[in-house]
Amino acid sequence: MTTNTVFSLGFYGCAHLGYRMSGMARQHPSGLNIREVDGYAAYEQVMAGMIAAGVDVIVDGGDTFHTHTPTPRSIDEALRIDDLRVAAEIERITNSGNHDAASSTQVSAVASVHRPTLGSRAVFPRQDRGDEDAVGPWPGLYEVHQPNPDLPLYLHVVSHYGLNPRLADRGIDIDPQPVPDAVNILIAHGIFSADDRLFGADDRHGATRIIPSEWVDRGFSASILSDYHTPGPIPGFGPDDRKAGQVWMTGSVIGRGFSDDICTRGWLLVELGDDGYVTVTLKPVWMRPQRDFEPINCAGASVADINETVHRRLAEQDWWDDQSAEITGDGGWILRQQLVGATPAQRHGVRALAGEWSAAAGKAAYWGVSFTGNALRDATDHAEHPDRKIGRNSGGRAFSYIDDFTARRDHGRVAAVIAGASSEVREAALTKVAATLTDLQTTTGS
Repeated sequence: MTTNTVFSLGFYGCAHLGYRMSGMARQHPSGLNIREVDGYAAYEQVMAGMIAAGVDVIVDGGDTFHTHTPTPRSIDEALRIDDLRVAAEIERITNSGNHDAASSTQVSAVASVHRPTLGSRAVFPRQDRGDEDAVGPWPGLYEVHQPNPDLPLYLHVVSHYGLNPRLADRGIDIDPQPVPDAVNILIAHGIFSADDRLFGADDRHGATRIIPSEWVDRGFSASILSDYHTPGPIPGFGPDDRKAGQVWMTGSVIGRGFSDDICTRGWLLVELGDDGYVTVTLKPVWMRPQRDFEPINCAGASVADINETVHRRLAEQDWWDDQSAEITGDGGWILRQQLVGATPAQRHGVRALAGEWSAAAGKAAYWGVSFTGNALRDATDHAEHPDRKIGRNSGGRAFSYIDDFTARRDHGRVAAVIAGASSEVREAALTKVAATLTDLQTTTGS
């Protein structure tokens, strides 16, 4: 039986407009940070791709901007690219993410793209919002939008603000429920409590907000979430697991240095078929080539050994990508080499080679060396757990409570206690611990 598409939506999230990567080998010819230019270029490709696909509505999952105080340049680029949508006469809904959100005395950065007269509505709390500009049931926190008044399709949008657990203290109950006899899509920006990958997420910004996993099983046709930067279905909730009620992450439009996975980036085409089911397809866009070389275990290695390995790897090519040069004006790759368990003497010797290695990196736009751990503890730990990250930037400069807790969930006494609990108690406990440890990490600044 052939299924026809009756309505389509383009979803993306975490554009992080204005993001800049430190330590670049050079500036863009315009004088801007190369990665800032990359963000604008990728964002424009996403917008153009959705328009070319003929989507009926565009949904921005949040973190449109990298900070809650975006620069004039990033606002100008956001509006310039949004004008492509305006010209195509496609409506847009923009959620507030944790990077967009500010304190109670400031408005969300997505206010910059809130242009109702031009078909663009943003979900953020504002005290002076008039009735004509308010969408319930809780404007700015939880809004239900019906893109086409003739189609029983409802978008349930819960913002970063709407996931605040303290709202209950003010008598505000954020409790998204599907509209009966209709197609309902849940949209939220936060950590999905049933996704183990997210408890170790790097580079948190602001308070961590949890999306309860039980929300997605209330009868929603699909859930499209943002915050985690790797796109695709959440393990256990994808098309291999269920036909209805799939849960997908939009991923990010641009990767933040090496804090994020090196993976495909793009947007999600969400299609409603005449059979009532929703299908989701990842549509990739350009991304600057990036390589994280296999970590070098420094245990027992001389500086000469390390130097030989690095030179051999950097000599593989000139690290220039013609497509990136055509799109952005600079084709350099982004490269990093991690050194695990280096002794103080090894670190001193490696630092003396910095200029030599930078020259060997050729045309790369970024070349960085990261010291991970220390010789006495982490060389052995890395051999046993090669994927474990240390600290927010994986550079060994900070201890991550979340990472440590995540590592203990499958081993020792912590794992034994968790395994003995019911699934409901286990999920509630993990969510509470993750939130508490993230708050502690933020408070201590470690």
